[in-house]
Amino acid sequence: MQTAELGTRGTAWSPETRLYSDGVVIGADGAPLIVPPHSGLRRLPGTGYLDPSSGALPGAAVPTGDDADAARELLAATELPGRGTPYQPMAEEALIDIGVLTFANGAAVAAGSPYWRYVWPRDVGYMAAALTVCGRPEPAFAQLAYVAAMQEQDGTWQARYLPDGSRGVPDDRGLQLDGIGWTLWATWLWAGATGGAVGSLAPMVRSAVGAALAALDPSTGLPRASQDFWEMDLDEATLGSAAPLLLGLRAGRELLTLLGGPDDARLAARAADGAERLAAAVTGGFGAHGYARRISGSGGRDASVAFLLPPFAPHDEAVAAAWRSAVDATTVGNGGVRPGEEWTDVLTAWTPQVSLHALTAASTGDTALAHRLLSWLDLRRTDLGALAEKVTADGRPSAVAPLGLTGATVLLALAALDGRPLPAPPH
Repeated sequence: MQTAELGTRGTAWSPETRLYSDGVVIGADGAPLIVPPHSGLRRLPGTGYLDPSSGALPGAAVPTGDDADAARELLAATELPGRGTPYQPMAEEALIDIGVLTFANGAAVAAGSPYWRYVWPRDVGYMAAALTVCGRPEPAFAQLAYVAAMQEQDGTWQARYLPDGSRGVPDDRGLQLDGIGWTLWATWLWAGATGGAVGSLAPMVRSAVGAALAALDPSTGLPRASQDFWEMDLDEATLGSAAPLLLGLRAGRELLTLLGGPDDARLAARAADGAERLAAAVTGGFGAHGYARRISGSGGRDASVAFLLPPFAPHDEAVAAAWRSAVDATTVGNGGVRPGEEWTDVLTAWTPQVSLHALTAASTGDTALAHRLLSWLDLRRTDLGALAEKVTADGRPSAVAPLGLTGATVLLALAALDGRPLPAPPH
């Protein structure tokens, strides 16, 4: 199979366990260029550029000495989480990777490989949050502005978009409600770090809050059925959609308060009411089944229970107990975790969930678990230092590398360990 085809076959249910790429470097056109697996190629330290002394890669940018120096100076000037700790190399590579995965127009793709070279609002929310925490609000805004430009007329977002600014989508998987929550959350974090001005993102905020309210069933308070991070169709509400929407309503209410207009105040009051009803529905519905991922209680728990804990929501001991049970129930033989109990591949670990649990642990004071999971990730990076999407049963990184979502969540977890935990929107 040609390198360009890697990652275009297989599914979450019959996953490929090969490594599709060792990482990414800056292409001559400014776009991310994947480095083939096991190539032996390296990047210039502290930059996203290919080190020409390690070999050639068609299409790679050829930096000048000034280009490399500027990249290193930018990295040194960031508020890098984990600096001065054993995690510093992982943090540096994760931050550089997020930059390489971001096009000049602000489009931040999930990964550089085919089939992942698209903009998921969910992933962008985490990447923008990580850039904000690292003291890089300008590229965080560019990423959020790109997602805002993709917003549908009804305030929702498709699962993913092309990075060319066309507003085109690569397939028909449709709308995913959790993108509303993650975008509003990241925007609120960005606004809080930049003096509270929402600016040109205001229309997106208003429309997204309206979409979140429209997604709630008036009789149950729960959102309509939607794909969540599992990206599979179900005919019932999942915690993976409900919890991010709750986060988005709370963050959206705060953003609308910052905007301050009379219509904003009225919409903020509606958002507060919707959040209150959704919170009660989550506690009464999902909580009745130990916070399983499906409202019916079937299928067991998954990683989305973490969305109901810091840094996304206030601490709740019943939720924390369910989260600890979920971590235990989804831990696989290699020491990582799979997305949920219902996930049929019980051998492969998925790094977005490992890093999410590390963030939850760091944010709730379980530093021992946070360190265990972060060290596990650190030891399983690719030869180029990238955090891959998956880790095989025998501990090898596999699938796409880097995955921006994992790198971003690692940075957020390290910030919490540094004593800079993310705030949760007031409830």
